[in-house]
Amino acid sequence: MGGLTVLGVRHHSPACARLVRHVIREVRPATVLIEGPADLNGRLPELLLDHTPPVAVFTWYRDAERRHASWTPFCAYSPEWVALRDGVAVGADVRFADLPAWHPAFAGVQNRYADPGELAAARYQRHLLERTGFDDHDSLWDHLFEQPAHPEVLRERLDRYFLHLRDGAAPSEQDAPREAFLRRWIAWARARGGEVVVVCGGWHQPALLGVEPDPGDAPLVDAPAAGSAHDSWLVPFTYRRLDAFGGYQSGMPSPAWYEAVWELGPEAAAEHVLQATVARLRRRNQPASTADLIGLRASAEALARLRGHPTLARTDLLDALAGALVKTALEVPLPWSRRGALPPRTDPLLVEVVSEFCGHREGRLARATPRPPLALDVVEELRRIGLSPASVATTHTFELRSAEGRAASRVLHRLRVLEIPGFERLAGPALATDAVLAETWTVVLRPSAEAATIEAAGWGPTLETAAAARLEAALRDAAGAVDALARVLGDAVFVGVTTLAESAASAITDAVGQTTALGALGEATTVLLALWRHGGLFGAAGSTLLAGALVAMADRALWLIEGLTGPTSPARLDHLAAMIAVRDVLRSTAAGPALAVDRDLVLAVMARRTTDPGAPPAIRGAALGLAWSLGEVPPPGVASAAIRAAARPARFGDFLAGLFALAREEVTREPALVADLDAALTSFDTDDFLVALPSLRMAFGWLPPAERARLAGLVAERHGADPDRAGDWLALPVDAALVARGLGLERRVDATIERYGLGPIAEAP
Repeated sequence: MGGLTVLGVRHHSPACARLVRHVIREVRPATVLIEGPADLNGRLPELLLDHTPPVAVFTWYRDAERRHASWTPFCAYSPEWVALRDGVAVGADVRFADLPAWHPAFAGVQNRYADPGELAAARYQRHLLERTGFDDHDSLWDHLFEQPAHPEVLRERLDRYFLHLRDGAAPSEQDAPREAFLRRWIAWARARGGEVVVVCGGWHQPALLGVEPDPGDAPLVDAPAAGSAHDSWLVPFTYRRLDAFGGYQSGMPSPAWYEAVWELGPEAAAEHVLQATVARLRRRNQPASTADLIGLRASAEALARLRGHPTLARTDLLDALAGALVKTALEVPLPWSRRGALPPRTDPLLVEVVSEFCGHREGRLARATPRPPLALDVVEELRRIGLSPASVATTHTFELRSAEGRAASRVLHRLRVLEIPGFERLAGPALATDAVLAETWTVVLRPSAEAATIEAAGWGPTLETAAAARLEAALRDAAGAVDALARVLGDAVFVGVTTLAESAASAITDAVGQTTALGALGEATTVLLALWRHGGLFGAAGSTLLAGALVAMADRALWLIEGLTGPTSPARLDHLAAMIAVRDVLRSTAAGPALAVDRDLVLAVMARRTTDPGAPPAIRGAALGLAWSLGEVPPPGVASAAIRAAARPARFGDFLAGLFALAREEVTREPALVADLDAALTSFDTDDFLVALPSLRMAFGWLPPAERARLAGLVAERHGADPDRAGDWLALPVDAALVARGLGLERRVDATIERYGLGPIAEAP
């Protein structure tokens, strides 16, 4: 009987990968067992093909109750990847010895190689951080283990660290079946004779020591639940998906840094990454002068000596970069002092630094790697509609009134629903029902498309079935939210899944009675009404199922409108959109008897809301406008009274927003009403007008240019000016080229804000 060596490692650690390589080459074991999915043991030759890491094993599972997807990622310096390839190189029998990712033990786990989250581990790590003064676990790990050390010294340190990390803790409900399965593999391997090397996460190492031989067959994985489906495929991965700063659940941050450590050694890695980072900063016009670099190098070397590092560690260089190059106060802590995605307001220079330390490597699968049926079907479907993505983007327009155009549209919308990158719709009808029934798409070959297509294979073997399954899941996830259900319905119409569209319509009808969000109800009503009125090309026009849902939605919206109280400000645009939807449903009742909304009931609710002082100002204005837009001219004095009641600086603009949203044509064609509005506005003094101005700007934004000109003419005539020259009031005394440059600047600012994840400083209430 040979010996047993259990190597506890941290996933994606170059130091651990070097230790694994050293031990395998020294011991030359008969068997190498790796913490990895045992269901892939029959397919290990796939992993040994000439791939370019990072790659991952993607596993999906579904049954009647749950759907799950997870990844087992490998990069060139992952200890498990090194164990696999070096084990084969020395002639060992290499096996994965952990449960498959579809096993219930992995429920809720997206990444197999996740750092332990047990309380005992957290306590020990906090203790070490307090003793050493480091801010975070990653910096502490670099200090303890990533500095150059003799393999046996490193192994002894790791063994002691993982023993204290586990601290005798019993396995969790998730870990217990995994560790039991690993022990069965170890017992089987030891009974076969020869040296056995086990490579596993350090948290599991103490539980796997001292396993005795047990003759018998290799352990088998229990069959999944009856009626379930699962599969695993190799997919290309990226450093961005692997990086802890991108939200990855485990492993090491800054993959490009550790790749340099693995390939060049700890001594040369710092110089290589520093040069790349400075070059990036200068390309992005970030300040990095020669004097700054001199100070940076001196600072990094001083930090390394202070911390007792023979070579520059990752945080030595990062801290020096921040100290030498950031010239202003930081609004948030340094990104590497914590785990997770970069917070908003991170200094732009540090965003670039973190990005360079992450790297942009994208893995590539060997040409001979098997692909799932969906990947082949996508290629065939694109060929059928005459599209072949290339590295240069191409633009294509499809006429939806033709059968060929609809077929192409459905293929592209199915790819969109499955989130396959490289297919972007530039223009087209919002709901497959607009007057202009043509779509324009750009098609380009994205490196990430292959991985996304393989991962989407969990939804089905063909593009049509996968898109349908994805939408069915979205339908279930909507859980009674009428706006989400309506979006699923719109997508189902685009992708051509008629039965799913009917299911979504039925679900909307069932959910209406429980809906309390007027805005969501309005969004859903807009979608359904457009399909009911204009969805002829897609089989939805005049549907009795949609008509029943629309009647129920209009009734529910009236009930919610009646209950709105308080000085809601600013005007809720989603509430106004809901009232527009109710008006449009009522206008459509003449198009078919199935759409029978009680007009008298609608008008009665609007009359009460118009005169109710407890109603929000925008709702009062919208109620007045809704009735008017249906041809019900307000009785003499009602409109004037409503305007006078609303003529307060803090709420007048909201009232007008509601009025213009529902009846802008009627308002601009009624001189008496314009006179009332003008009188109310001219009664404001300067301070009151400035208070009212923001909401007034929003209100008049509902008026298109022609109606603004007509309104200006009425106001001019009222004040004795020439109404034919009122349009001059609306003209900007600014050169058009200057306006274009300003708009371009705004777009660049918006793009920069989005790029750095800054977002809005404050959300409007």
